[in-house]
Amino acid sequence: MAKKITNFSTSCCDRRRSLSSRQTVLMIMLCAARVCALQVVTRLFSPSRANRYYCCSSTRRVTTTLHGFSRQGERRSKGDQSQRPQRRTFQSQQPRPTQQVRQNSSKTSSNNKLEKPEIIFSNNHVLVVNKLAGWKSQPGDGGGQNNNNQNSNHVDPKCLLTYLQLQELGGGSQKNFLSPTHRLDQPCTGVLIFAKNGKAASRIQVAWAKRKVKKIYWVVVEGGDDGLDFLISRSKLVNGNDKNPTYQLSGMLKSTGGGARGNKRGGRGSVVCKPVPPNQTSSSNNDKSDGFRVCHIEWKHLKTLPNSKHSTNGPKYLLSVSTDTGAKHQVRALLALAGGAPIAGDLRYGDNYSNRGGKVDGPLPDGSVALHARSVFLPTVSLGGMEFLLEKPFIGDLPSRWREYFGVREQDVKELK
Repeated sequence: MAKKITNFSTSCCDRRRSLSSRQTVLMIMLCAARVCALQVVTRLFSPSRANRYYCCSSTRRVTTTLHGFSRQGERRSKGDQSQRPQRRTFQSQQPRPTQQVRQNSSKTSSNNKLEKPEIIFSNNHVLVVNKLAGWKSQPGDGGGQNNNNQNSNHVDPKCLLTYLQLQELGGGSQKNFLSPTHRLDQPCTGVLIFAKNGKAASRIQVAWAKRKVKKIYWVVVEGGDDGLDFLISRSKLVNGNDKNPTYQLSGMLKSTGGGARGNKRGGRGSVVCKPVPPNQTSSSNNDKSDGFRVCHIEWKHLKTLPNSKHSTNGPKYLLSVSTDTGAKHQVRALLALAGGAPIAGDLRYGDNYSNRGGKVDGPLPDGSVALHARSVFLPTVSLGGMEFLLEKPFIGDLPSRWREYFGVREQDVKELK
């Protein structure tokens, strides 16, 4: 019995020895396979990347082998670069979309000749900027990055919304949430308000829908042979008690969805206008069914501007124009097509259809249109820490180039209202 037990234990020990030897062989084969795999990896990846991939799960012997291959890779990298095969570029090595957007923006910023916009006001709710000519208010046909497409790889270098987002001037955890509450045409300038959160965006949009927002534009118009007499004859007197009387100019506008700013003189714009005589009410007009929209602007004369080297078509006048609606090209179309007083530099509507009134003979040197959103007043919008909205509007200074073009400076017009 004792001999049987001894023989059984001896056989078990032999099996244990044989099993451990098999495991040893398997471990050696596994290490050899890892070394072979490492040779392939070092050809595809950098040596440091291969170390990160395999050091964590390898034994000390394999780790030593990896360092040996790394040193071989370094010596090989110091050799002739022309004989090295080109490495593959994996998707994991490509920059993230947001990083690529920032890289593209840095490249375009060097070629971008646009002046930086002025920040008028900024807090947790809104960002107010003084837009300069050439900036697009928001992404258009040229592309850009907005809140709904953060992973877009194309950046429009002229999009103001994209520029402000990349500068991290918005709201949210990433400081890139900006919602435009209104817009300005690309060649125009002035106050532009962006909301930094959903609450501010909704409240400002409600105020616009209820026509509780008052927006004042300052424009430079071309006067005709009779000055502003033709514009006055097309307008209705609203307030004659003031030193500068206020007039109302009305018209029926319809968007055609076409027209380009680069058209030659007389080129058709993207808005068709039918003037409404001052002695005729808009309700008596029967063109509403044709898609026309009744629009009004109130204007008053602020200052007659001195002649300059750009005043080749007679005198120019600085007007204050107010409106509570946001129809497309409302101010530009009504002044030019209904009042015969086109805005300086406005080639789209500048060639007046009438034989009377002023005309635009050419563009301004920078391609801008002399329409400046002077102020935006939000008296009904209630936001935390912004009680001043009840009394004070946001005001944007005049473009500095107006001094060269029209001989007018911000210091000269601060007291004008």
